[in-house]
Amino acid sequence: MAETCQMAWAIALAVALFSQPTVAAPTIGGCSFDPATRNFAGTVEQQSICLLRKVKPKGSGATAQSVPTWLLQRIDHPITLTVAQVQAYLDRNRISSADVGGALAMGDTPVRRYFVIHDTSWPELPDAPSFPTDIDLPDHPSNRLTGWDGISNKVNLIISRDGRSRTFQDWSTARPSSATKLEVRTNASREAFVHVENIQVRMKPPGSWAWRAPEPGLGSAQEQRLALAYVVASLRAGRWLIPAYHFNIDQGLPDGHDDPQNADLASWVARLQSIEKEIGERAP
Repeated sequence: MAETCQMAWAIALAVALFSQPTVAAPTIGGCSFDPATRNFAGTVEQQSICLLRKVKPKGSGATAQSVPTWLLQRIDHPITLTVAQVQAYLDRNRISSADVGGALAMGDTPVRRYFVIHDTSWPELPDAPSFPTDIDLPDHPSNRLTGWDGISNKVNLIISRDGRSRTFQDWSTARPSSATKLEVRTNASREAFVHVENIQVRMKPPGSWAWRAPEPGLGSAQEQRLALAYVVASLRAGRWLIPAYHFNIDQGLPDGHDDPQNADLASWVARLQSIEKEIGERAP
């Protein structure tokens, strides 16, 4: 009788333990990244709308903005451009694939999912009523592509305001260090992201930090190279990646950043559309 009671008690305990509700792991950041699935919350369109919210000055928040239909129709869909077509575009424009993330290949980095856009928020300029008129020129001292040791292990690419770029980590490379607070919290998530830094000078008002950014936030040639980098990174992934602004990924986490400032989403997508059209129409 005692053995029967003990067995009944053990069975009841097991049932109670296994019937406890499963507690989901907490999500991370303002767009709710799930470390288990390595995805942000919602559909691809919902993720894009959240991740591309316009960043407010000083990183005080972000506001929803319209995501162009052209982009929404492509994100997470297979890229139809070919390696030969993209290589021909690079050759026509005298751009080395080594400067835009490495040798071209179709779908050799299928685990990549998010294309993260940053600005360096540096170097700092003395406070003045307006930014210098030459910050988009090649000889402006801020536009150097050397000496970025502090970020070279974190990001894949850096782009100067005059439209040159340098590859730190091939799109397929496992980056040695985290580029966001989110990645610090969940190292396993790194393989889902690629990162591009854009040189952006800032002004530091007296008694404050360098939060004043130029308008527009990216130079014209810089924006063009960023669009090309997105095309190449998507080619390497085999599908159009989900673009994201750094601030929106880390929003709500301690010591978050305020970048990219003054990014013009509509202008950038127009450049993407133009590049895709030229590549597709001029088959090699």
